[in-house]
Amino acid sequence: MTPAIDVMLGNLPNAHRAPLIGRRGIQPGNGHSARVARTSPFRFVYFTAPSEHERHSAYHQHLVVAEILFGRVLAARAAGHRPIAPSLDYAAEARATVRPPRGMFRAATLEYRRWYDHNGAARTQPLTQEDLTVQLVSENGLPLEDARHRAAHRSHALPAADQAWLIGRRHTPLDRRPLNQAEFQALVGAIEGAYQLAVGTSHVERTNRQIALRAAAMLGSLLNEFVASPFTVAALGQAFSEIHLAHLRRTIESSRQAESESGVLLAGPKAWFAAKAARMRAEHQIGLAMSPGSFPAIRLAAYPVVAVVGGKLRTFVDGWRRGHSRSRAADVTMPAFSAIG
Repeated sequence: MTPAIDVMLGNLPNAHRAPLIGRRGIQPGNGHSARVARTSPFRFVYFTAPSEHERHSAYHQHLVVAEILFGRVLAARAAGHRPIAPSLDYAAEARATVRPPRGMFRAATLEYRRWYDHNGAARTQPLTQEDLTVQLVSENGLPLEDARHRAAHRSHALPAADQAWLIGRRHTPLDRRPLNQAEFQALVGAIEGAYQLAVGTSHVERTNRQIALRAAAMLGSLLNEFVASPFTVAALGQAFSEIHLAHLRRTIESSRQAESESGVLLAGPKAWFAAKAARMRAEHQIGLAMSPGSFPAIRLAAYPVVAVVGGKLRTFVDGWRRGHSRSRAADVTMPAFSAIG
């Protein structure tokens, strides 16, 4: 957990514990356990409720869902997992974990090769985009850029990092399971509900508005990839965007320091290239965040991949090098990166 998040959690405004969660008849949505909310360090303030049907029950529902899902985010990060993947949904999880019948595809298709080997034997896990790219280059003799493009667009293969995250997520206990796209949106909706429905001037409502603002800011600090603000409430969106941009800038500084140290320590060209690639990726995220119209119109339909080709560091989008005549630049707005030696 980053120091910034520790500070924000330690300074959350509060008034009392919420001992009635899970016992007042309000059940968290999406099958989440109330036990998570009781153990999470993230707390809203609740009205006293003599009955589950009193007028604050709908408001409390937003608080409960926000606490439970945010508790999972913090527990996932503490366990070393990527806590949120806003672009990965349940369909992506199915593509990474549910093997289709062999007869659905011809043996020549990439989707067949993703799940079955040359002898027709099922693979334990499907091939990733990187695996398919290697196969297309080594077995079919395709140029690297063509192979990357085919792997990304002619199959349901996922990048290795995303596939590993989805498979690991499925096997992670619920109380620390990272959030996918739908759960992230549910968390955002609950935070907005906690903020928008607190329209009065009571201590509880004023406090919960402050906590909701702090929660939006913490989400910005938990995402290492640029994400346009998911909030429709202007105050929440501003809190998210300011912290998110500051977090991406810190990532650049950390990457530059790692790049410098790798050169000083003579860790080898691989370590230097890895550090430089990390810095370039972080700078690309800043470029997206600072570009006109980024908030909230931009949608990432493709992700840049940095690779060493011919001794030079190049940036690819969906398998095509930036600036290539067949580049899919229309899918994503990104700064023009030239090859860097």
